Amino acid sequence: VWSMATHEGDGGRVSSSGGPRGASGSTMTKLALFVFFVMTRALHPMLIDSSKVEGKILYAKNTPIALNKLLTLVLMNMVALLVDGMRGVRLCWQPRCLAIFGMIGVVYALGDFLEMLSMAKLSGGVYQVLLQTKLLITALMCMWLKGTGQTPLQWHVLFSMFLSVSAFVLVDQGGDGGSSALPIMAVLTVLMKVAVSCYCAVLSEKYLKAFSDMPLYAKISGLSLTWAIASLLLCMTEKQVARQGFFAHWDHVTWWVTASFVIKTVSTMYLLQALDSVQKNIGEALALIVIYLSQVAIAGFSEAFDLSVFLLAVLVVILVKTYLISPKPKPTGVKPASRQMKLVSLKHEGSPVMQSLGIRSMTCQVQGSLPQGVFYGVLGGLHPVCGNTDPNGAESCELMMLSEAQGSTSALPVLPTESLTVLGEVRGPGAPRQVVTSETCMRDLEQARARFADDMSHVSSMV
Repeated sequence: VWSMATHEGDGGRVSSSGGPRGASGSTMTKLALFVFFVMTRALHPMLIDSSKVEGKILYAKNTPIALNKLLTLVLMNMVALLVDGMRGVRLCWQPRCLAIFGMIGVVYALGDFLEMLSMAKLSGGVYQVLLQTKLLITALMCMWLKGTGQTPLQWHVLFSMFLSVSAFVLVDQGGDGGSSALPIMAVLTVLMKVAVSCYCAVLSEKYLKAFSDMPLYAKISGLSLTWAIASLLLCMTEKQVARQGFFAHWDHVTWWVTASFVIKTVSTMYLLQALDSVQKNIGEALALIVIYLSQVAIAGFSEAFDLSVFLLAVLVVILVKTYLISPKPKPTGVKPASRQMKLVSLKHEGSPVMQSLGIRSMTCQVQGSLPQGVFYGVLGGLHPVCGNTDPNGAESCELMMLSEAQGSTSALPVLPTESLTVLGEVRGPGAPRQVVTSETCMRDLEQARARFADDMSHVSSMV
């Protein structure tokens, strides 16, 4: 059950860091996070432009990347110490965290290296155009790595957004983005960087959500450790670092660039935790628009207002809105048949852990084997429920009602039939010592409600 992880062994504990939140609060949080992400992505390249001297970056290009990962590593361990004490620091250095997220960090470092390598030989306009292929490549990788597709409408919106953002960049660059002297190796390098970035984004989203029992600071710490080591090794290959030292040509603006790298990394991980990697890339596309409007409005930039560029910016915003409100694809494939099992016992009291979190639940036993992990179904042929199977016995589970507010103290529901019908799976079993939080339970409830509603809409459409 949800509480079994805290009952096993020593050191189990209950965390009540999260609580039930309304749908409107969750939506506003995601919107605020998305806006913050867009603003940080817009500010970051503007700071890099400010660090140039006569249009050139004098410092070694990989040094801010390497230092920012070291600072991010220290920051996440400080957060762990403040939030969970030494236990939190130990979570940052657990082998499971380093093995999974450390591997992704090495690939991220390769992407940073390819970015610097390609920008040294490509103009900004051509680079930004090629970079917009992330929108399509990420969606394709989601199909390959996660099995999640897009609807025909979403594919059309993504392709239209790629064309409109590319047109925006070309017009903003004065039409010279497609100059004839395109170095083929540099183009291949930036396409490799796009593929690496998309692969990392999809993997990060997948494992950030799959390992929901692991604190986010531990995940970012695991990423930053190997990311920093790989970046330092790549940095040592630069001749400028070997001849002049790591901090050659650094000034206060370079430190601001490093700080913006830290904010960019942390905000990206939080966005992937809350949203998905396609929406992250849409945020980066919107950042291009914010950069243009800022350069027009702020004194010190030579950008002049161009109506055609502004109209393209409006088009991109409309396409972003269209993608976000477009219906998501329905699950494909043959859905497993529902299973109805006879109810042996049903107890009003939930586990002590669930009671301490203020979440109403029931424990029950059935004749037969329940699916491992979290499932959704119908209790007594009438009441929609979300259940979690006891890892120590497939015939036992803990149930939460989908149709009632948490925290209520109602008695056992009326059961027309003594049965429990399993309709489908929400997620697999958690880690053996997973820390149970209210947020995890509420997330399971929301996903169970969504899948139950999809099943009902599918049934009604066939009537």
